[in-house]
Amino acid sequence: MTSALPQSVILFRFTLSITLLGCSAWFSQCSWAEESLDMTLSRHGVALKSAFRDVVAEVSHYTIEVEINETTLVPGTLLDPARGICVTKASSLGEVAEEDDLFRCHLAGDRWVGCDFVGYSKEHDLVFLKCPPATTRALPAVKPASEAKPGQWIISLEYGSELPAGVGVIGATPRQIPETEGFVGLVVDQSDEGLKVSSVQANSGAARAGLKAGDVILDEQKKPLDKRNSLASFLAEFQPGDWFVLQALRDGEPVLFNVRVGTSWDSVIDRQAMMNRFGSDVSERRSGFPSALQHDTLLHPRHCGGPLVNIEGELIGINIARAGRTDTLAIPYAELLKVLKEVSR
Repeated sequence: MTSALPQSVILFRFTLSITLLGCSAWFSQCSWAEESLDMTLSRHGVALKSAFRDVVAEVSHYTIEVEINETTLVPGTLLDPARGICVTKASSLGEVAEEDDLFRCHLAGDRWVGCDFVGYSKEHDLVFLKCPPATTRALPAVKPASEAKPGQWIISLEYGSELPAGVGVIGATPRQIPETEGFVGLVVDQSDEGLKVSSVQANSGAARAGLKAGDVILDEQKKPLDKRNSLASFLAEFQPGDWFVLQALRDGEPVLFNVRVGTSWDSVIDRQAMMNRFGSDVSERRSGFPSALQHDTLLHPRHCGGPLVNIEGELIGINIARAGRTDTLAIPYAELLKVLKEVSR
């Protein structure tokens, strides 16, 4: 014969059942709310961006597009219409831009003009160009912002768009952004033939460049390297986002590989940084800047190189990197002028 349950146990079970039913209903409501959320009304949606339509219209000439060698097209910024000076993110152009490359700028009003190479700053990841002044001097002057402080609303511009690429708030004033360690994805062994690739990590810069196990690494004189530290010293010159040429011997024939340095999120970056990146696209080159301010705009890396303005339409600087889930970096206007002066010497 089964004994009756104590009243306290019955009451507990009843209370627990009611609680679980309540939780189930609450989760259902949350799920319904999530599904029915209109993303156009979110902070990064069309409704908020539309509030800045007038500002965008006033300063749309700040934003340009830069083409290199009739292949790659990236966002850029018109810094000085009177002199035709423009700037963009260097690593977005692909391999290192040089004076011999062919450049064109897509100016406001759907005008394409040829432009000249002015200079390159590896530290800042910037390339400066010069359009014929006659093609730009009729445009309104760029108004630089007098200050950029935390809590200030900012607008990221996009060429040809009536709405911003994104809006956000400044989170930190300009500071040095420490450099993160680069990662190529090569595992090498010392052998009688020289420094031989034993494995290549999937999705790494080495893998995308086409390096394979069995390749023998060569030095600049096309002689096999025989020491790991020689390769390490060579690679230490580069940081994430940089390109370099690596020579290797494959089946007895020398082959050139264009390799881009990346970051190993598994072994180089700590778990917190890994979590920060989760769910967001980030720029290949996103660290090692001498001076950059931080804001929270959810900006896609493809929009980096374009202008960043305040709600008065004053130029704060240019977006240089999507650095994390909630972090975008921009190089301030004053720093841009400083670098321009240095590379123009």
